[in-house]
Formats: sequence, structure tokens, C-alpha cells
Amino acid sequence: MLEKNIKTYEMFAADPQNTRRIHEEKEHLFRSKFERDRDRIIYSKGFRRLSGKTQVFVTGFDDHVRTRLTHTLEVSQITKTICKRLNLNVELGEAIAMGHDIGHTPFGHMGERTLNYIMAGCDDIKGIGTNMDNKYKGFKHNLQGLRVVMDLEKISKKYDGLNLTPYTLWGILNHSDEVYKSCGRKFAKENVCSLKQSYKKCDGFEKTFSLDFYNKYKDEIGKDAWTVEALIVRQADEIAQRHHDIEDALETNIIEKEELVSKIEEYFGSWLKESQWSYDFQMIQKEGDRTYYMPMLSSLIVDFLTTKYIESLETTLDDLIIKYNIKGSNDFHKNKPVIRREYRIMGKSLFEQFSYEESLRDKERDFQKYLRNRILNSFLAQAMDGKSNFIIRQLIKAYVTNPQQLPDKTIFTLYRNYLSSNEWNKYKGKSFREVVGRLRNQLNSDYFTKSEKEFRMVLLRTICDYIAGMTDNYAIEQYNLLYSSKQIGHI
Repeated sequence: MLEKNIKTYEMFAADPQNTRRIHEEKEHLFRSKFERDRDRIIYSKGFRRLSGKTQVFVTGFDDHVRTRLTHTLEVSQITKTICKRLNLNVELGEAIAMGHDIGHTPFGHMGERTLNYIMAGCDDIKGIGTNMDNKYKGFKHNLQGLRVVMDLEKISKKYDGLNLTPYTLWGILNHSDEVYKSCGRKFAKENVCSLKQSYKKCDGFEKTFSLDFYNKYKDEIGKDAWTVEALIVRQADEIAQRHHDIEDALETNIIEKEELVSKIEEYFGSWLKESQWSYDFQMIQKEGDRTYYMPMLSSLIVDFLTTKYIESLETTLDDLIIKYNIKGSNDFHKNKPVIRREYRIMGKSLFEQFSYEESLRDKERDFQKYLRNRILNSFLAQAMDGKSNFIIRQLIKAYVTNPQQLPDKTIFTLYRNYLSSNEWNKYKGKSFREVVGRLRNQLNSDYFTKSEKEFRMVLLRTICDYIAGMTDNYAIEQYNLLYSSKQIGHI
């Protein structure tokens, strides 16, 4: 239980003076680096599109289920609660929370998996991914988040991206694992790929997917840009997911209240019997009206998981103070490389060390698996995932078959990505329309006659970026434009 006397851990708060921007620029008169990071993310196009992207269920299916944007705001609020309680840097926590899902695709994790199978060369559409080198490979939403804020967003002619601090970038990267844990497409007894397009043997099932394409972004951040605030965002992300998984499951009638309450008691009953939550849990068990028991459940699970996390984090930070004689911010900053190295020697990640106590961590993981299995394996979720996968594959098939179907801005981006600085200079001083007109005339020749792999790989990555940035509805509209006769003449 939290003590009445609030402990303060300001010595662990990220100090803006200990970080810098990748591209030097004049600092603001009265706003800190982290406040500017937060605001640059909020004002970005990628952030605005989160309102139209799936969290679990496709946007527009029900006005009350979560989108990526509402999820992001919930993560931010939980992060602020924890940071304020421990006297850590709230502005950095907000910046990371606001940007943590900015690299997500339309249609949630199904969109992410579909793009990764294509960018890994496993789902080889029209032969464009054949014999793809590792340096071209990979798609993962947290890594794509780095690409968005370090490359794709534009706010200055002097550099690409938003020019965020490494502390914020590290948090975006590490709110999720940096690698995929497994392939997930293997049949039970044989090394046969279950991708519809390729029922064939595969020798790579025991290997993780290559994500080498993103190495250049990770290298710019550095290894010791980790912060306690970033680790808090990762945990807040998990808490928010448990919260809205519960609400969305009840809202869509995938799980009945009685089953859910029984599972919560099974996993967390020993803690919920504490006086702080026992009365609330009893009231939930008695309440029969969903209008009231749903917000009661949400409040209970967020308060319980957040409180237990703060308690555990206090213990971890207390141990670090003693072990490393940390009395101020500089002491912590100097010891960050040592702390990270020691945890790795012990075979534990920073996230594991800055998480719940082990007994609760195991139960929370079991509860997560239960919700995932019941929700993601439901008919509703599977039907949406199947359609989502189909739409994304068909869009890529169309754009790969005839790149002229890409919009002007994407054609412009394709050649900006492909041409060297010297080659691109010949287009300087010309209007956008004139440049795009020339590039479109050049496109068919480049695509169908160039023998080098580089052009096709840049094309595939450009298409990937374009689709990853789409909202659910925009992806559906583009599919209808390309494949439905009703849309001809209504561009």
C-alpha cells in the first residue's frame, strides 16, 4: 500500500541538460526540450492520423471502442500520474507517451504483421521481394515510429524529421520489444509456411525477422539514452491496454461480466482483498447494469495496476539509491551505463527490472494472455483481421504492379529517397507539378527496365511508408478506388 508520506525521487528525473538534439538548434526561451518534443509530436500529421487508426477493432465499427489516439491519451494520463507521484519529469513522460504509437499502421497489429511479412520477403508480391538483402528488410511499429519522427515528418529545410531529443526517441523505440519474438506462421509438425501465398518449406522459423533497415535510426540515438520515464511509459501502455481490452470486450459482448470478474478474482484476488480495493470489487460484483459496472471495472483495474506499479518502482529506486549512492541527478546520469550493463549481465532487461514485483508480473502476464486469446481469437476480431490483411495486400499488389497509381506526393518521395543529392539538384527551382510530371514520365522506364535491385527496394519501402501512414478509412477508400467500379470518376 502506498504510504501517506509521498516519497520523492527527483534524482532520477531526466534532466534536459543531459541530452541534446541530433541537429543543433536554438533552444526556446521558456519551454524545455521535452515540452517542445511533446508539442512537435502533437502538432505532427502522424499524430493527427492516430484518430483514424485501429486499436483492436476497425475504426467506425463502434463509436465507443478505442482508437490509437484515445489509447495514446490514456497512456499519457497514466504516465503523468506515475511521474507526478514520484517527482519525475512529467514533460518527458508526456512526450514519449504522445509519440509511442506514431509509427502504427491502419488496422492495428494485423496491419503491422502484414507489412512485416512483405518487408521481410516472406510474402513476396509480384516478385519484388525476391532475394531481398537484410539491409532492406523489416517493419515494426516502434521502429517505424523512429522513422516517422526522424525522417518522414518535415518541419525544417535543414533536416528531416522533428529533431527530437534522444531521450524521447529512446522511449518511442523501447515502448515495445526491438525484435519479434517468433514468426507465428509455422504449421504444427513441419517447417511449412502458413502464408496463403506460399505453402512451402522454410528454414528460417527458428530465426527472428531481420529489422536491419532501421539500424541507422537506432545508431543515432545511442545506448545510454534510457530514462525511468521511458520505462514508465512502457508500463503505462500495458496498463492502458488491460483497461480498454476489458471495456472493449464488454462493449462488443465478446466477454460477459461474470466471466471477466471471475478471471480478475482468479489472477488478482489476493491483492484485491486489501481494504483499498475490496469494497469496490464487491460493488462491481453486485452491480448488474453495464452502464455502471463498466466504468467501475475500468477504474478498479487502472487504479490497482498503477498503484502496485508505483509501489514496486519505489522499491527498485530505493535499492538503486543505496547500491550506487545516488544523491542527485548527476549521480544517476553517470551510473546509467553501469546499471544497464549489470542488468544485462544478470540476463534481465531494464523493463523487467523496472516493472512489478515478480509474483504480480506473472499474474498480469497471465491476465494479458487470457484477454488476448478471448478478444483476438473472437469471430469479430478475426473477421476484421482477415479483411484488413486482404486490403493491405491488395493495395501493395496494385502499387507494385503499376506504381503510376501512387499519388503525386508519393512519387515525389520515391525519387527523393532514390536519387543522390547531385541527381536531385537538377529538379531544384522547378515547381512541384513540373517535377512530378517529369518523374511520372521517367517512372515506367525505371521500374520496368532498371536491373539494379536498389530502385525496386526503395519503391517497396516507399509504398510501405505510404500504407503505414494511412488511417483505416483512407486505406478502405483507396482499395475501393483501385478495385471497385463504383469509384471510377469519383477521385
